[in-house]
Amino acid sequence: MREFAERAVAGGGSPRVPDTPERSRLEKERSIREVIFGAQDGALTTLGIVTGVGAADPNQTTIVLTGVVSLLVGALSMGVGEYLGGKSEREVVRNAIALEKQEMIDKPQEEFAEQVAYYRLKGFTPDESTMIVKRLATNPEVWLHEMMRDEFGIDPRIAEGGSLRAPFVMAGSFAIGAAFPLVPYLLPLRHDVALGLGMALAAGALFTIGALAGRLSGRNPLAKGAELVAFGAVIFGASYLAGQWLPALFGHPPIAAGG
Repeated sequence: MREFAERAVAGGGSPRVPDTPERSRLEKERSIREVIFGAQDGALTTLGIVTGVGAADPNQTTIVLTGVVSLLVGALSMGVGEYLGGKSEREVVRNAIALEKQEMIDKPQEEFAEQVAYYRLKGFTPDESTMIVKRLATNPEVWLHEMMRDEFGIDPRIAEGGSLRAPFVMAGSFAIGAAFPLVPYLLPLRHDVALGLGMALAAGALFTIGALAGRLSGRNPLAKGAELVAFGAVIFGASYLAGQWLPALFGHPPIAAGG
């Protein structure tokens, strides 16, 4: 940060929107969202599916096939969803930027007065606000950035990017998370043993994911991990009960966990 400040004080080059090391670091930390969200969703979804299916029909082949299909479909869905969601967000921001640019061209005096009003709200005097906006108006890129931030509450740099990294990370992390509760059913174990081991593996994965999320967000990692495990326990219980009693609605008697 000191090096960045020294460069800013020294000047040089045209005015521009600052891109600090802290912003770059925060962007990297925020990108862990895809990993955490994908992995926890994979673990919770697959845990619920294999538990529910296993409670309804403890046939190992049925459970494995259902779990694998869930893993594949879920990973593809998460990847495509992340891609389309990010694309739509960028398109919305780009449209807002285009509209704001056009307003700055068509109604410069109104936009000037609007920006002055924003600085008045921040506590600057009328003269100070006018002076600041006059300086901003000499550099359209910086002025546009300030207008988008004050009027829409967004950073226009959101419109940049568009790589496939996030969708692939989301899909891959979902698949990894989904594998934990599924792996025991690939082993030659009794159903009740596989059920317990899958639940334990899923709980361990969820706790680790929650602890990592807590650490990055400044929360207590142990509390965050325990919170995610608690949600997993609720999903496990609901799925198990559904698998036990829903088959009766279709004329199939409830089946015990042990087969």
